[in-house]
Amino acid sequence: MRDIKYIVVFILFAFVANAQTDSMLVKHSSQKVLKRLGKSAMEQNDPTSAITFFEAYLKNNRRDAKVMDQLAHSYLEIRDYDRAQRMFLNAYETDVEKAPTSLYYHAQMQKSNGLYDSAKINFQKFKKQYKGPEKLLKKQATKEIVFCDSIQKIINTEKKIIVSHLDSTINKVNTEGAPFNIDENTLVFTSLRTDKKEYVIEDDTAQTIKRKLYVATRENNEWKFGGEYGGNLNDADYNNGNASFSPDGKRIYFTRCKLNFKEQMICAIYVSEKTGDDWSEPVKLPKNINNPKFTSTMPAVTTDPAKGNDVIYFVSNNKEGRGGLDIWYTTYDKKTKTYKTPKNAGNKINTAQNEITPFFDNETRTLYFSSDGFGGLGGYDVFKAVGDGKKWMSAENVGQPINTGADDIFYTISPNREEGFFVSNRKGGNSLKNSTCCDDIYTYKHSEYIRINLVGNVGEMIDPDVAIPQATVEVYIIDKKTKEKFLVKKLESNKEGNFKTTVEAGQDYFLIIKKADFLGTTADVTTHGINTSQDVTKNVLLAKKPKEPIRIPNIQYEFDKSNILEGSKIAIDTTVLSLMEANPELIVEIMSHTDSKGSDKYNEKLSQQRAESVVAHLISKGIKAERLKAKGYGESKPVAPNENADGSDNPEGRAQNRRTDFKIIGVLDVEVINAAKDVD
Repeated sequence: MRDIKYIVVFILFAFVANAQTDSMLVKHSSQKVLKRLGKSAMEQNDPTSAITFFEAYLKNNRRDAKVMDQLAHSYLEIRDYDRAQRMFLNAYETDVEKAPTSLYYHAQMQKSNGLYDSAKINFQKFKKQYKGPEKLLKKQATKEIVFCDSIQKIINTEKKIIVSHLDSTINKVNTEGAPFNIDENTLVFTSLRTDKKEYVIEDDTAQTIKRKLYVATRENNEWKFGGEYGGNLNDADYNNGNASFSPDGKRIYFTRCKLNFKEQMICAIYVSEKTGDDWSEPVKLPKNINNPKFTSTMPAVTTDPAKGNDVIYFVSNNKEGRGGLDIWYTTYDKKTKTYKTPKNAGNKINTAQNEITPFFDNETRTLYFSSDGFGGLGGYDVFKAVGDGKKWMSAENVGQPINTGADDIFYTISPNREEGFFVSNRKGGNSLKNSTCCDDIYTYKHSEYIRINLVGNVGEMIDPDVAIPQATVEVYIIDKKTKEKFLVKKLESNKEGNFKTTVEAGQDYFLIIKKADFLGTTADVTTHGINTSQDVTKNVLLAKKPKEPIRIPNIQYEFDKSNILEGSKIAIDTTVLSLMEANPELIVEIMSHTDSKGSDKYNEKLSQQRAESVVAHLISKGIKAERLKAKGYGESKPVAPNENADGSDNPEGRAQNRRTDFKIIGVLDVEVINAAKDVD
């Protein structure tokens, strides 16, 4: 049930207005009826009423372990970790056969309450004792044991971050969520704006209060409530929320949620365009995204750095996912004005549990999201992963103080990058039913933020003082483990050939710099070891595209064989491989030559094999075969005499003739290059 609760737009706790009716039912119902009413309330996603009925029943039936387990799950639904922990333990100790999974959830609640050593012991005990049918739960217990061992590392990771709770003009006693900075001093968020303990307005129509989009502004460094946001974005018939803005600020994506005919809460994603100071009438995204059988919610928008299209990450319980709630993505093709069929973000992001509340940092190409399947301090923890689409580095827990034993969600970064927001039900917030019931918005700030600028200049190889304007600089981040490269951003040099962008501390970067009619080049940049704000300089020179073959220096083979020596592979990587990575459109011919020793036929065969060895090495490094041609010329194209004028041997000349060159022989079609980039 837990994933269904979060679909709504984060928890809509059922603190219903019929509490008086529940009390009357308790007073006039038999024990059998109370038990049935509690079970019925659980089936209707009404944990508060279930608690009322089960608590009354257990006063006279203290040995009913099954109802204890149901009551504990009801406490869990309203995120009352303390009472859930105690009641799961009571159920387990009373009759484990009637409540076979209670020890597992007792351990989960111990994690949420920070009792990690005890939780590990109980996960181990559950794994050893459990003989029931829920194999996934036993498998998850195995993971939880490992997670408990890793928690100390998360706790011991020191981060100089100051966390503050927003005041009561923003955080009410119900639940707030989905904070998003439009700019440094304007915040859009979602809320149920009431201090009452019920969700029904007692008027003539008895209309249920709905979630809406609201705005807060910062004045004198204090955030204050500013009223409803967006005019026509809020629809009185729906729960409205989860706003995310495109990086250029021209589009807002958000969700509207409503019960369907099966009494299931279904959310759909809408988009609205900026028109002056207002927003256009919201348009529901097509059915390939908003499948009415499933929910689509919590959009996070970024821009594809290669083509400039909107990429929308979102959360869905689509049955094709990996389990529970998954993060999916779709791309809006601005040329065809269509949304591509959504794809799952893959197993480096999604687990068999739940992944929710994505936020995409366009500056670093980093997806922040919350998960209860990767392990952590308890409940939902915030994680981050660099990448795009289905290609990601491994997810990392962002650690304390952002993450706690409670649910920590909706992590965002402000435009100034030194601060941001997140949502949590941790102790210390505005509570309604218990100390961890309800989500509030928190702000965080890095007390010692390190700002690093990558600066450089692009000039001509033949005359470094001549600047190259409008050269494209592609910035990639390198995965520490796999060494795979992920495109972070693209920028251009100005008329003086200068470029500047921000990069993150503790990372390895790879640059590709190119310009029409020039050979592109690459450069490595690292920010490891940098602990103060500063500029990192990387100047590069570009050479005009040559028409003649270019020699690959220091290429050596085993004597009389085609095998490339290890040292020669480095020479290939730093010349032709680097050039082909920087110029993905180029098609080159690898040209191998010999001296005149041996027969013409033998030398031609040997040189062909050697050229093919170089091609094979380049393919192993990721260069597509269609961009490479191997050609052995034997002794037919000498660049120096093999013999001196008197007929004696010329060793220096022969050494020059035993060479490997490469020559640009064509370019790939642009559509072919783009198609290769689009492959997941």
